[in-house]
Amino acid sequence: MRVLLLQPEDSPVQGPWSRQHWDLIVDLGKSSPFSEERWVRQCGCPVLRAESFRHGMADVKHVRAIFSAGRGRLIDEEGIDWWDLMSLLVAPYALTLRALLAVAKEIRPSAEIWATHSGGIAGIIAIALGRSLQTFEPSGLARSAARAMRYAGLVRRFSAAQFTEIVLDKYDSGYQWRSRFAARRPSCAEPVVLLPSAYANASRMAAAYARLLPKQLFLMVATRQSAKQFVAPANVQVRELAAYAKADSAGAEVASMTERWMKLRADLCESPDLCVLSEAGLLDSFPGWIRDGVSARNAWRVVLEREPVTAVLCGDDSNLYTRLPVLLAARRNIRTVDFHHGALDGRYALKELPCDLYLAKNEMERDYLLWVCGLPAEKVVIGAPPAGDIPSPIQPVRPPHSSAILFSEPYEVSGMRAEEVYRELLPPLCRLARQSGNGVIVKLHPFESISQRRRIVREILAPEDRNLVSVVEGPLTAELMAQAWFGITIESTTVIDCLRNGICCFLCDWLSLSPYEYAQQYARFGIGEALQHAEQLSEIPSRLADFHYRAPMTLNLSMVVDSAMLQRCLTKTDDASAERSVQ
Repeated sequence: MRVLLLQPEDSPVQGPWSRQHWDLIVDLGKSSPFSEERWVRQCGCPVLRAESFRHGMADVKHVRAIFSAGRGRLIDEEGIDWWDLMSLLVAPYALTLRALLAVAKEIRPSAEIWATHSGGIAGIIAIALGRSLQTFEPSGLARSAARAMRYAGLVRRFSAAQFTEIVLDKYDSGYQWRSRFAARRPSCAEPVVLLPSAYANASRMAAAYARLLPKQLFLMVATRQSAKQFVAPANVQVRELAAYAKADSAGAEVASMTERWMKLRADLCESPDLCVLSEAGLLDSFPGWIRDGVSARNAWRVVLEREPVTAVLCGDDSNLYTRLPVLLAARRNIRTVDFHHGALDGRYALKELPCDLYLAKNEMERDYLLWVCGLPAEKVVIGAPPAGDIPSPIQPVRPPHSSAILFSEPYEVSGMRAEEVYRELLPPLCRLARQSGNGVIVKLHPFESISQRRRIVREILAPEDRNLVSVVEGPLTAELMAQAWFGITIESTTVIDCLRNGICCFLCDWLSLSPYEYAQQYARFGIGEALQHAEQLSEIPSRLADFHYRAPMTLNLSMVVDSAMLQRCLTKTDDASAERSVQ
């Protein structure tokens, strides 16, 4: 029996493996019954989807339990737990572990096993089976040529700025190079609220909060260039973290932590699940992460030493680089407040809340954090930023040339193939649009490449359908929303923007990107119209006829914090009653 392990980055019908016979193809990524049926037809053999073995939040709870074995064992001189920090980086592998172990049990011991390429999650299957894998990995000059083609593909897919940022994220995570060229400015002369940011969306939302307190100075420190792509109000100064980084790398501390990490890694292997991750090589990057992470931590220490920081307001503490200043500030008795730039962040089910207070945007987010993630109720209050450049409600009158808007997502980050998603969704959407005299817009997430997505559209659609589809990028605007006939997505937070604007947005519930059950939370609060399977796409016109705008009184989607409450949130107090007064 010949078995092919299909890595999430690969397709069963493209590559050298597509020219060989297989008795079973095991998809290690995320795919749907639609893709399974198509691949069975094209490849002439059964397809086993690892996705069918996943269990949502049950997997999340399991990972949190096994990760607890390492907590408190890798503490730095600041009291920061680096296992707690860095385990989030391997959480995606851990979250798929139980599914892969279940898949391994479905493979006969005598099978001849191949993988489309080495490494990644195929290694987990190999460890579980106690077998080595044969791969289609090129060797010698062919390997060099393949690597060159991958880089050439990146250059074609992304703009020069995006490509530069990808390279710096990979090869200058500790700011050794960027620190040499970053402009250094004088320290702020008056007290500031620190806004750490790694992404434009977090920066925009932080700026919206800052506009509420025009007399308070805010200092935005960007860990990446893309975080600076927002309109800064007059009371927000923007700096780069690289400007605070030093050339030295805290060698003695890094050496000590690396040594302790090696001991911890050996102890973690007492857990069967963590042992599989370790033997598969998925923990090998920790020494490098420690080295670069300590450099970033030291840069944030310089920020807190040089700048008169009175509070930290962070929009993404699931990111290691923006979580660090929250942890450092807490150690210095500086007020810390978190929010999330998206609708929900299920990673709070894997970690502790590091801040004094969390600002939820609405009842739905607070309910999710309390009942799904288990955060303490007294730490989570409702206080959304003002709309700012977030699309504000429009009159529910559609322009004459309306479009179905597919809110696309960076599917590859979650192990899903964009080509398969588009192949499943776009033809039915084009069919509906043609019948109604409308068009289709594919609105991209900031992490998606417009050239790559346009190429996929050209390749999978017939000419008559391609003429109906336009692919757009950039911020979500009221002008774009005004064109919406309806919206459709998997779990994008734009479902909330649609409801706010009186637009019916459909959720593809059968296509699950993450284990955090966002779609289920949307459904509990009546946000979005859930489609349980692809066949229901044809029901959209009739369901649109039944759709009626859910008024804000049903669910206040954006319970805006007032300036006095925000000021209290950002003010250090030891009085529990004062803490409760912000709720």
